[in-house]
Amino acid sequence: MTELHHIELRGCTPEPLMSYLKALGIFRLVAKQADKNARAWWENDTFFLRSTLDRQELAAFFLDEYRPMPIVSPWNNRFRTGVIKGDKRGLDVIISSSGDRFSDYRSVIAQTKQILEQERDKNQILAKCRAKLPDKTLEWFDAVYVLVGRNPRYPPLTSNGGTLGTSSSGDISMNFAKNLVVALGLSRLRRSDVGTGDLITGSLFNESSPRLPKSTGGQFQPGGWGPNASIGFDGDLLLNPWDFVLMCEGIVAFAGASARRLSTGSSSKAVFPFTVNTSAAGYGTAISEEYSGKGRAEFWAPLWDKPAALREVTHVLAEGRAQLGRQQASDGTAFVRAIAGLGSERGIASFQRFGFLQRTGIDGVIASPIGRLTVRATEESDLLFDLDHWLDMFRRNLGGRNTPAELGSVLRLLDDAIIEFCQRGQPRDLQNVLITVGQVERWIAKSSIRNKVDPLNNLSWEWIKHAKHHDKLEFRLARSLASILHEPRDGQRQIGPIRENLEPVKTLRQRTIWDDTNRSFVWAAGDPLSNMVAVLTRRCLDGRMNGLNHPPLNSQYSPRLKDIVAFLNRNVNTQRITDLALPLSFIPYRHRQPDSGSDRGPQPNAPFNLPTAYAAMKLTLLPRRFRCPEFGIDCDIWPEPRILELLRAGRIGEAYRVAFRRLKASGLQPLSKDPGIGDGLDKGRHLAAALLFPLDGTANKALAQCALRRPETELALAR
Repeated sequence: MTELHHIELRGCTPEPLMSYLKALGIFRLVAKQADKNARAWWENDTFFLRSTLDRQELAAFFLDEYRPMPIVSPWNNRFRTGVIKGDKRGLDVIISSSGDRFSDYRSVIAQTKQILEQERDKNQILAKCRAKLPDKTLEWFDAVYVLVGRNPRYPPLTSNGGTLGTSSSGDISMNFAKNLVVALGLSRLRRSDVGTGDLITGSLFNESSPRLPKSTGGQFQPGGWGPNASIGFDGDLLLNPWDFVLMCEGIVAFAGASARRLSTGSSSKAVFPFTVNTSAAGYGTAISEEYSGKGRAEFWAPLWDKPAALREVTHVLAEGRAQLGRQQASDGTAFVRAIAGLGSERGIASFQRFGFLQRTGIDGVIASPIGRLTVRATEESDLLFDLDHWLDMFRRNLGGRNTPAELGSVLRLLDDAIIEFCQRGQPRDLQNVLITVGQVERWIAKSSIRNKVDPLNNLSWEWIKHAKHHDKLEFRLARSLASILHEPRDGQRQIGPIRENLEPVKTLRQRTIWDDTNRSFVWAAGDPLSNMVAVLTRRCLDGRMNGLNHPPLNSQYSPRLKDIVAFLNRNVNTQRITDLALPLSFIPYRHRQPDSGSDRGPQPNAPFNLPTAYAAMKLTLLPRRFRCPEFGIDCDIWPEPRILELLRAGRIGEAYRVAFRRLKASGLQPLSKDPGIGDGLDKGRHLAAALLFPLDGTANKALAQCALRRPETELALAR
């Protein structure tokens, strides 16, 4: 029985990109030329190979048996010059070589030379090369460009038609030939007489310390390219030639040919496997300008943690699908969503994310590692589909004329929140997405693109279900504010839902649109308490102007009285409450849901620390007739919005006396003439803001216990 060897290739790691592609090149060559049953996988950030070859045999295979793929780029000027006029450092050495391992390469170079001598037109060269060159070379062509109609599209993975950066000297095919002859010892190293065995050992196993020739990995090895990339101020850039050779052999694993089935309307990035447009979010070095040019694209390198055959890996890589609903993911944020929604290929454990980015001091782009994402199922990620139409309108304004400068920064905040949620999937992360959506909506309302982006409409009820953070009271309080309903009035303009107080919109036929004439909009930048009081004051005014007997504060949800106490005692994050309230108001609260209303049925008895002042004042701002069978009460209590002005000024005692008189005028007996708390600006503002939180009828008994005396008949019956 043939012995199998498990080889840890410490020279192959998920980053930089050159090292990742090198791993695929090694696996591809071993499976095709040495052991067709070889298996490979990633473990602890290292590539593992299982085959009949041991370590020494693996190194010997590359030195003595490896047959390189014929890599040519006849459309590039430098390659044309090297073929026609000669290139002593690479192509000429291969042409003049003997032995069978270079026979395919020599034949392809000769055929390419004939084509170049006959043709000058680039499209004709591409057509003739595809028609006349062998299939092995077509694998390289498919990795470098895809023909969509008559025009080629180039993947960011190999830059513009197989180049390193923007320089014509960076032709990958020419650099492949140059590094190949050095790696195989066909050209002596000028800097050292080190053997080629040390070079392959260093590349495969990260062992030995060979002296390396001057060379660069270009965009594939950012750490070895650019300012201060080597020792000293004037040090040369060094590269193991095997790293470059094996990287090129790995690039062909991402041939874009299978992606030609995609729509011709797809972006040039999406045509190629695991390649999408840039999202300048989810990594620390992101800059907003990358939304409009400084980031060319992103490449998501799949990592699998179970031994797989080459045909299995090739199938996944060639398809390169990251499905988001019925469409393929088109940018980095969408790719993260596809991963979270199990839209990526099965068998992939994680993805190493690379951004092809422009950075100061570097000519061209670099493939910078910008994060690692684990493939995990997150059912809640489907909620993000509710944002797609709104986001599409928003993104379409990127890069346009007269686009606000801060648009990229705003979009980055939202993409960051979405990526964080898809990575972690926790309720608080989903709340953060909601908060950021609200911030973006507020920005749009004040920006010049408002006529191009509609308000976000009709988030599903599932957002409430999945955004709950156990019994987190900030969410409960925000939900109660957001669910304050519209107040229909026969024959008159209805009083809108609270959303019309939070942003300049109006609701028209169950759809929200921008409305500059909305006088109910009172929310301003700054203090959340002041804004809450302004909303309550405005709704009381709208109710009085529309002839309502009670302020329009009916709601779908009500908080618990213990939540009100926590708010009054400053034990909550008021800013988070108001930040959540706006996006939660995008949910259409038109029909009562099974879990609506108070969280757990009727409110219990009044909390011992519920202020009498709050209970008395809240009784004067109820949205309905006050009914409390336990106290034998069924009466209307007319609203007293004047108490809000007094509370805003910190005059709590005077505000309480106004409420006291209103309760007496309604036939009720308040417990005390003293509110039990002193005056104070901060106390008054918190108390006034707390009155905005809507309470349903189940809280009536608790309010009565705290603020009213029982009628004598009820006391007698109680005895």
